[in-house]
Amino acid sequence: RSVEAYHLIATKPVEFTAADGKTKLLGTLLLPEGGPMMANGKAPLILNPYGGPGAQYVRDAWGSDRQLFDQILVSEGFAVLKVDNRGMANRGKAFAAPIKHHLGPVELDDQLASLKQALAEYPQLDGSRLGFWGWSYGGYFTLYTMEKSDLFKAGVSVAPVSDWRDYDSIYTERYMGIPLDNEDGYHDSSPVNFAGDLRGSLLEAHGTSDDNVHMQNTIQMVNAFI
Repeated sequence: RSVEAYHLIATKPVEFTAADGKTKLLGTLLLPEGGPMMANGKAPLILNPYGGPGAQYVRDAWGSDRQLFDQILVSEGFAVLKVDNRGMANRGKAFAAPIKHHLGPVELDDQLASLKQALAEYPQLDGSRLGFWGWSYGGYFTLYTMEKSDLFKAGVSVAPVSDWRDYDSIYTERYMGIPLDNEDGYHDSSPVNFAGDLRGSLLEAHGTSDDNVHMQNTIQMVNAFI
């Protein structure tokens, strides 16, 4: 069946320079043609990265139902930016290695560097109305970002890891080492330890039957917020 009737907006491939000043980052940008959220010709911008190791989000392919969700957002007048930061997969060892033993800061620096360049290049984006959301590692990334940056008015964190001691050891220790050898890295990379630094409005969602990112992550995060 043809998708023409749905009036899907094509994504724009974009390239930015990482926070190290030299590495190329690849991304996609959806720009709305109108919608109730646009004001004075400017669109609020939502960053929706994955961010984590072992995955590649930006590909020249139709990837998932979340691309349809992006179309719903753009139909309402939101712009959507996705960028694969350093630490993610399929760009070689040098691209993946910077996040070793400390998840969070490199990814955030690259996303903020990309955001700054996007706002400069696309004046139709409203830098005063910024959002951030993600799922799984992207959910973790949202918690981390909302605690470390005051740029974002709102964030949505779905199924996040809040404490890296509570996630699969076969995954976590691959990138973080074992907790005994990297206590500071585990502490500094875990949003549960910095709940008091939250800025902006946050929605956190988690399925109670999630057997990958266990619900205890969100329970502990909520308790920390309280």
